[in-house]
Amino acid sequence: MNNLDNLISIIDESKSKFLEHCIDMLRLIDPNGHSSFESNRWVIPFSNKSRNKELFATLNFDEFNRETLKFKPSIRIEFEVGEFINLTIIDFAKWLFLKQRHDNSLDYRSVWYLEMLKMLFAYLRENNIDSLNESGLEDFFSLSLTNDFVDGDFVRRLSSPAYGSRFKMFNLSNITRTLRLHSVDEVVHSIHDEDLNKAFNAACLAQIGMTLADYKKGGTFDFLTLDVGKHYIDYCANYFEQHIVFATALRNSLNQLGMDTDTEGNKDEWNSLFSDGYDELKEQFYNILVKNYNKIVIQYHAFNLDKLSGIITALNLDETRFDSYEFVRSLLYARFYNNQLKKRENILAEYSASLNSDNAGFKIEFTLQEFDEVCDSALGDVVINLKTSKLIMAEHAAQFDTNTRRNIASFFRDVIAAGITSLVAYTGWRASEYGFPESALKSEVNKDILDAVYSPFRFYIKWISPKTNGETLLDREITLSSSVLIKQISALAASKDNNLALSSAKFGKNTEIERQIYNMVTRHWKKFPDEYATFLDLDELQLLNSKDSNLIDLKRKEQLSEKYDLDNRKVKELLDLRDKLRKGNKTLALVSRKYVEKEGSIDFAKIVNRFVNGSLDEDSVEIFESRLSSETLDYIKYNQNDFSSSDLNAIRAEICAGVYKATPHALRHIWAEAVLRRYRGDVGKFIRANFKHIDERFFMAYLRGKEARAIMQVAKRTTINHIVSSRIKSLSDERRHYSGQFDKFINKAVVITKAHTPEEFEKLTSNIANNRIIDIKVNAWNTCVLRKNTFFKAKCSQNGVPQRHNAAPKFCLGCINGDITEANYKGIVVYTKPDIEACRNPNLPMFIKKQHLVIVRLALQKVQELNKSFDDSPYQAFIDYLNETIDLVCKFDEAS
Repeated sequence: MNNLDNLISIIDESKSKFLEHCIDMLRLIDPNGHSSFESNRWVIPFSNKSRNKELFATLNFDEFNRETLKFKPSIRIEFEVGEFINLTIIDFAKWLFLKQRHDNSLDYRSVWYLEMLKMLFAYLRENNIDSLNESGLEDFFSLSLTNDFVDGDFVRRLSSPAYGSRFKMFNLSNITRTLRLHSVDEVVHSIHDEDLNKAFNAACLAQIGMTLADYKKGGTFDFLTLDVGKHYIDYCANYFEQHIVFATALRNSLNQLGMDTDTEGNKDEWNSLFSDGYDELKEQFYNILVKNYNKIVIQYHAFNLDKLSGIITALNLDETRFDSYEFVRSLLYARFYNNQLKKRENILAEYSASLNSDNAGFKIEFTLQEFDEVCDSALGDVVINLKTSKLIMAEHAAQFDTNTRRNIASFFRDVIAAGITSLVAYTGWRASEYGFPESALKSEVNKDILDAVYSPFRFYIKWISPKTNGETLLDREITLSSSVLIKQISALAASKDNNLALSSAKFGKNTEIERQIYNMVTRHWKKFPDEYATFLDLDELQLLNSKDSNLIDLKRKEQLSEKYDLDNRKVKELLDLRDKLRKGNKTLALVSRKYVEKEGSIDFAKIVNRFVNGSLDEDSVEIFESRLSSETLDYIKYNQNDFSSSDLNAIRAEICAGVYKATPHALRHIWAEAVLRRYRGDVGKFIRANFKHIDERFFMAYLRGKEARAIMQVAKRTTINHIVSSRIKSLSDERRHYSGQFDKFINKAVVITKAHTPEEFEKLTSNIANNRIIDIKVNAWNTCVLRKNTFFKAKCSQNGVPQRHNAAPKFCLGCINGDITEANYKGIVVYTKPDIEACRNPNLPMFIKKQHLVIVRLALQKVQELNKSFDDSPYQAFIDYLNETIDLVCKFDEAS
């Protein structure tokens, strides 16, 4: 008993000494005793010396009581020589904060330090480790660059945090030294500063497309996300398709007349193109324009998505199949670009043999001559005559008639920029890797048996990757669509003087092509929200709904209402996005280097000064007050005009946080998301057309680089959040088209948690995405959403370990981790084809048919589940075919 009493006395004495030790440190930053160590909320005043004002920093330790931060039950420290104590996570956080900050002056930035400490603890907890080691550094920095920690969960940021606000005060080396001095081996391993900087630099390159040095100087990055970026890509790709033929014909025609948009002079000749009445030069120009336009229009429009859809429909091919477009593109490519690589007769014969045995109700019943006739018919209306050429020029009169040479040159750059933006989105490369000549574009026959049937060609760019491979030439595979796009951009943009396929600019360094690509990708962003066809349709529909309409208006209103149901959840999200993008562009204009106003332009420092002095316009003041924290607003007001460049960068970064902006690196992240979501439906018209045929081989080649793998890890986290969030939101939709065990899991989770409010749904989304889902793998027939505690139940599991590289319909369709959307229907049709064939083959014995029959029944079950909410089902023909197949097997079994 005495021993127990002595032990309790020793523990109490240690606690007392520890508390006294911590109070002493707390008083160094809070000498007037506003806060106590036992309290979880410290409100500590600090002075602004330059203005003699008192401010307050609020340090909230309550979140360290959350389970998501408790990476260990307790941590033992030696707080004084020979004095040890076991601390809870919250007391350990308080002690570590004081050890790191008590010798420094306190200010509101101490709050940011505490936020990073939360992220570190949450990272350890999420990964079931008690210490951050060298192998996890890059992942931790990547997470910190792309996420905030809000209400106990990681939440994806829309822009990277300013270095000064997140990392400057949070020094892992200092933390490590503090821990080792106090006999703590957990939390952070002893890591050399060089290795820390190397990992941080790698994370910066992967996630924000800049070096650590540039990031420290004030560089930042905006995360666009696929849900936003797909609209910008559609806008740019559509703009390019609409204007590339006219722009190329116009430039070639002007060049033939010796009128170069890059050369000043000949003002009278330029003006004559838009003058009234007859002019000999103008007539000559129009005749040349018609010839140049008609020379390329059929070849170019053959690859236009709308024209492709028309050709596929006219040929009675299935437009929903992801191989139909690639097959037609291949035949058109062989006709218009390279008829020697592989004979078109062979392409048609091989695809016909495959499709005619598909058993999905689709057959090829046309010859090569009939194919060409259909194409010629679909494309015959695109050629122009002299009268039409004048009408086309008249459409551009308002754009070209003043400062004609410069405005035409600007139009060419607009078209080139739209094409380059599309190309960057389709390839996902660094901006420095697009400085190749057209001669770097290579093609060959596809020798892969699996996809050569509908994709008979392979295309490569043989060029350098300066940041990873120096001057070594690499074969970078691209798609057929990207190959055609490069040829079309090059025909408009290339110059014999610079040997570049995508630009006529004269420069030689990779950093210069990087700047050129950046300028092209960002060029359309400001006008995109105001000119995007979908947003304009919504503007028009809302306007028509707000006024009395005549018969013409009523007809238009009816058309738009059929396309957009303003009460539909997804349409409401579109409206919110439209408004956010338009408001965001006003914010970007305000913080730009030169803000344009009626009297001229002013820099951002003067804008901040005007805000302090009360002379800034009301709209701009609203942006400042709504986007800056109260601490930052106080800092601005009390410092008034005394701002360093780092202060201005931090203010600018905070104002822009959450504002969308397109950059080449943002498109790299979108590429990764698009790969993960390519079979999941709404990824945008042009992404859907260009990504669905990307196979595992193509994808794995991209992931060879360490930086690309880091980007993909962030994309996976984003995609998982999207899947869970969109699925939970869909529960309120009148029509839902989902199947599989994952959908049932989501429904059950909502019922069990009794979530009803948006906040509860958001919390549930975060919990499932961050705490239940381990990984995803995309397949044409479903998405594998691997969850905790499902390893043994996974159909592909061997000895309790899922073997997802063996993914196939026979495993996935009935798996607990399977998630099926209506977009997966096409994959089910294609990839269950061998099983259907086996079941319908009268020469196979029953014992072989039985294993295939299981898969056919699974396919039927999943397609029927997708079919539930349709009035006029697009799946009924296939359902009937599967039922007929099952009946055939049953009759065969009875007869045998």
